[in-house]
Amino acid sequence: MSTGLDKALKGVLEGLRDAATALAMSEGLVRPPRPELVFLTLVVSVALISSSSSPAPAVAGIAGSLVPLAYLLSNDAERKRATLTPIVYVLASSMVISAPLIVMGRHGEAELLILRVVASTIVVVSVARLIGWRGLALGMRRLGVPGEFAESMHLVLYYVPLLAAETIRLISARKARSLRRQRLRKEWRLLSSTIGELVVRSMHRALVLSMAVEARSLARYSVYFSRPGEGALRGLLAYAPQAAVIIAAGLGVFVGN
Repeated sequence: MSTGLDKALKGVLEGLRDAATALAMSEGLVRPPRPELVFLTLVVSVALISSSSSPAPAVAGIAGSLVPLAYLLSNDAERKRATLTPIVYVLASSMVISAPLIVMGRHGEAELLILRVVASTIVVVSVARLIGWRGLALGMRRLGVPGEFAESMHLVLYYVPLLAAETIRLISARKARSLRRQRLRKEWRLLSSTIGELVVRSMHRALVLSMAVEARSLARYSVYFSRPGEGALRGLLAYAPQAAVIIAAGLGVFVGN
């Protein structure tokens, strides 16, 4: 693997690890009284952004997320990188994915694809960082989602940093064993063997985790959310991106008719 590619891969994995850790450990900065409504409107907003032929819902989602993001960055400056890193990576990935459309001259479709993906990411990141991953899991449970699934979604974020760190260690170890610079094809074979070993270790970690959870009979975790009227103004920030998307989609339907 070339040095540049090696550094880029490690950078992506480290960014993923830091972002997942920040999201998993964060308790959220606001506590809306109805987390189930936050989760439901979040799902609806992402669906509207992804399915609409108009860019209006996506633009509205980005605009509606500006105030929540500004509040996040001003009150959680230490984790500013963890908030912005997923957005930057998704933007770069969507540009790479849309490259064939640009080559074929379909610039409008490429721009709409990038806008949809980035807008969905910004909306989800802003809401998830505001109320915390536990808040989203609690909203799922209140909507009737099985508790085991909601708790599994919460545990996933604890597993992602471990997986990313394990990948970095495996790549560094394999690289250290290489006494001389290999050709690119051999380096890709080295990476593929690393992925195979990573899959085996991941299955082992998942098995150990499931056994530990079952043995401890993990009780339903509780998250304190404020009562209606307690910090209501800040709690409304969790609804701002979704409200902007839903209003824009509704206006589009009304104007179209």
